[in-house]
Amino acid sequence: MKMLEKNLWKKGFKYVGGVDEAGRGPLAGPLVSCCVIFPPWSIPSGLNDSKLLNPAQRKQSFQLICQTAFSLGVSIVGEKMIDCLGIQGANLYSFYEAVMRASLRSSLDFVIFDWLKIPGLDIPSISISKAELKSYSVAAASIVAKVVRDFLMENYYHELYPEYGFIQHKGYGTKLHRERIKQFGLANCHRRSFCGKYL
Repeated sequence: MKMLEKNLWKKGFKYVGGVDEAGRGPLAGPLVSCCVIFPPWSIPSGLNDSKLLNPAQRKQSFQLICQTAFSLGVSIVGEKMIDCLGIQGANLYSFYEAVMRASLRSSLDFVIFDWLKIPGLDIPSISISKAELKSYSVAAASIVAKVVRDFLMENYYHELYPEYGFIQHKGYGTKLHRERIKQFGLANCHRRSFCGKYL
């Protein structure tokens, strides 16, 4: 993994934030974004794109990130707002909220975004495709966002709607989930804008 932060720290950007999200594609549940700021030169070991880690590795990395990070900002955007803003608008909103929450502890000097970039943000930033493979902060943000979202789907959404099996698929459009939608119909937790064929 390349360390974009290293070059930015050398250039004098002390507080560098990495931003990523989990949950763009599911048929149900929230979109979760995170911004992680590490102290300069203090990066926990074992960080990687959350998709390349198994659940046990993600939880272990999550604990290390929380212990090491200078600041964390998490944004949770529910399915109703996703339907209202569209997934792109909801993603931009959640990125902005995550950045603002992370910056409450200190001023952010630079932000690395995965793919999307917030227009008009008054902080120097870059947007890079597959940034979670090139930035430790973005990789950490992807892990935190994934762990938080999975926790919500397993411990909140599954408890409210056990018939859909969220503990197994986390709201994604798996065969099981689609079968349960056909059997039980759509619940309040489903994104109507993603489930048009079931309306």
